[in-house]
Amino acid sequence: MTTRSSDGEPACPVPAGLPRLYGPTPDTGRDSLWDELRERHGPVAAVELEPGVRVWLLLGYHENLTVLQSPHLFSRDTRRWREVVEGRVEPSATRPALSWRPNALYADDAEHTRLRAPIVAALSRVDMAATAREVRRIADDLIDAFIADGEADLIGGFADPLPVLVLNRLYGLPDGYGHMLGDLTRVVFGDDARRAGEAVVRTQQYFAGLVARKRRSPGNDLASWMLEHANGLTDHEVAHQAALINNAGHQPTTHLIGNTMHTLLTDERIRAAHADARLSVRELLDHVMWTDTPFQVLPARFALQDVRIGNAEVRTGDALLIGFDPAHRDPAVRRGREETGVVSGARAHLMFGAGPHACPARELARMIAATGVSALHERLAGLRPAMDPVLLRRVPSPFVRGLAALPVEFTPGAPRPRPAPAADPFPAADSGQEPRTGSDDPLGRLFAWWRSLRR
Repeated sequence: MTTRSSDGEPACPVPAGLPRLYGPTPDTGRDSLWDELRERHGPVAAVELEPGVRVWLLLGYHENLTVLQSPHLFSRDTRRWREVVEGRVEPSATRPALSWRPNALYADDAEHTRLRAPIVAALSRVDMAATAREVRRIADDLIDAFIADGEADLIGGFADPLPVLVLNRLYGLPDGYGHMLGDLTRVVFGDDARRAGEAVVRTQQYFAGLVARKRRSPGNDLASWMLEHANGLTDHEVAHQAALINNAGHQPTTHLIGNTMHTLLTDERIRAAHADARLSVRELLDHVMWTDTPFQVLPARFALQDVRIGNAEVRTGDALLIGFDPAHRDPAVRRGREETGVVSGARAHLMFGAGPHACPARELARMIAATGVSALHERLAGLRPAMDPVLLRRVPSPFVRGLAALPVEFTPGAPRPRPAPAADPFPAADSGQEPRTGSDDPLGRLFAWWRSLRR
């Protein structure tokens, strides 16, 4: 992200000494930073998102909820950001999460309703019972790949590929394309802004190619259902809504699974409550969404008028970061946790947002995470950390909260019996033949490019 003045010279209107959200993430996370900011500034604090870029960070639970539920005061459209309007920030140089996209996440009012309705309608047609069985099959396939080894990285080998493979099948594509999409999404949410920008372009190519295929040959899948919705979205718009489902569902679900497994491995009280059936897997997930939420900060809302929030005088066009993790650490919502170790009022967490932009795929995400955690719990006997938990590294992102890897050991087991040889994990195309590389199949060309990098 870069800043410049109106005459083209670098501008840095940010007071010196503001807390930074960029740079390496401490292995202990940013919990101490949230607590320090709350003590010094109250429920809202000014921070530096990138060098020279000042934003507000919402720390209080009430303040976060109020902003999420007040679309008449706070826009989701990043083009309203004062730093962009006044020419101090180049939109093309921002992090992908702060660049405007023609999807429901960045729209307000009637345009938001028009773009969101096909997403909600398509998700409502998903057969959750059949999808749950498919999720379990994918989870078991992933476990089969490492169960005989007696060791694994539960992030790279399981939690990361599982959600994107499920979403990819809901788009009506075979697993090879899911592995490709997973690689691209990881880079988008990484800390390297340059590589993230390139990955965004490739991801857009994936979804444009997906929609082109489904326009030619529709099926029972999310993209086809959005294409046929009465709102009449263009192919370009459908591609962006499909990309939104993936971006909102992949990494948060990955780290919901990873953070839940980390909690079970390191918190004796929670592990005992779950083992004794005093804490169901769904309740366990809600506990983790409170205490180790996969999205720690969400960008952003933009003030539509001057407004006072907490002790902060927010100006029209100022950016406000939604602080999920800081909000969940707010003393006002932590009561009772110290006695039992389990958060009460579990469903009141902000993990899936609130207000008109609340996540429409939250039940799908819960089901994928619950199925994944259950599969690991049932199949990996004697599961234990493979290294001192204090040495685990965090994902280097101001937005995502999770582990880069979660190495574990367990009693080696046997893969499930397979009636037929395993398929190629990187199939070439829907038909199982080589990808089409002509002008009529951009998705096949993208797959061929990606496959050449993998081999």
